[in-house]
Amino acid sequence: MKKNRLYIIIAAVLVVASTLVILDKKGVFLSPEERSLVGSIFAIKDTNTVTQIFMADMHGNKVLLSRKSGIWMVDDSIPALKANVDDLLSTLKNLFIKQTVAKTAQSAINKMLSTKAIKVDVYQIAPKFKIFGIPFSTKERITKTYYMGEAIMDNMGNYALIEGMKEPFVVTIPGFRGFVTPQFSPFPKDWYSHTLFQTKLTRIAKLESVDVENPNESFVITKEGPRFFSLFDGNGNQLTAYDTTRVIDMLSEFRERNYLSIAEVTPGERDTIIQNDLFKILTLTDTEGKKFELRFYRLMHLVQEEQDDIPIGDPKMVAHRDVCYGTFNGDLTTLYRLQYHYFDRQIQPLSYFAKQ
Repeated sequence: MKKNRLYIIIAAVLVVASTLVILDKKGVFLSPEERSLVGSIFAIKDTNTVTQIFMADMHGNKVLLSRKSGIWMVDDSIPALKANVDDLLSTLKNLFIKQTVAKTAQSAINKMLSTKAIKVDVYQIAPKFKIFGIPFSTKERITKTYYMGEAIMDNMGNYALIEGMKEPFVVTIPGFRGFVTPQFSPFPKDWYSHTLFQTKLTRIAKLESVDVENPNESFVITKEGPRFFSLFDGNGNQLTAYDTTRVIDMLSEFRERNYLSIAEVTPGERDTIIQNDLFKILTLTDTEGKKFELRFYRLMHLVQEEQDDIPIGDPKMVAHRDVCYGTFNGDLTTLYRLQYHYFDRQIQPLSYFAKQ
């Protein structure tokens, strides 16, 4: 009887001890401040000190975002889309552990993260250590490396791991519905700024418009004063009368002109478009002598004429009414999709500005 009572006491003590261990691991006994600190171990407290973010997946896709004189660049060469970078920095600042992963599932989750995750290296200007709060050996260094994995079953968080830790977690952003892995895209084109022109009216010195299909509609506009420009035809003859409002409105729009997307075409298709479908060339020169050239190409596609839903004749290649292609600053390796309505005033012929 005494032995049974002893066994019961021992069993009860073990149950209580096990319960306390489980509750402690879940953070039940932590103060609110301590719980917040543990939950935010993924977060970057001061994103103003972030200098670079490198992201790569397991298929060879990779991108480097770097801050150069306050401007974010993609792979050190192309301006980044500010809104997307701001969203990424906000995500890094607010990453929070939603829940732990069960011990029985950790091996499988870690295996998934090793083969399907996106690796994220965050660089900051940070000290190597502090003594009594005083930073020492401050320089640019990798402060965190994440492995951002797949979404959990309800898509309200995703698995993630910090390099150097064995235990994966489910992370999210408080108040955000969804999972954050898509914010960490390793594809460079997802980060490109769509801006082609960003020149204010006061900074424009000259605009040349070459109409390839109808040379008589080519023209040149030159700056003569703060808001005064001269208009010349393609042969260099100055027009004595022109619609100044139309000219000023058109030039003013160069403060921001964007492309729609990067065209998904094969190299062969791109070369055919460049060789055969050019119809307009715009060259803008600013007051510092810097030139920006945008070439426009027709987007040709097959159209089948119909009457009463019955095809008439053979399909014909015609120019798309809403979208065309473009190349910028002599780079013929990248073909942009441009919307006509966005460049409507810029591609108008000389006769649009000339007074009759």
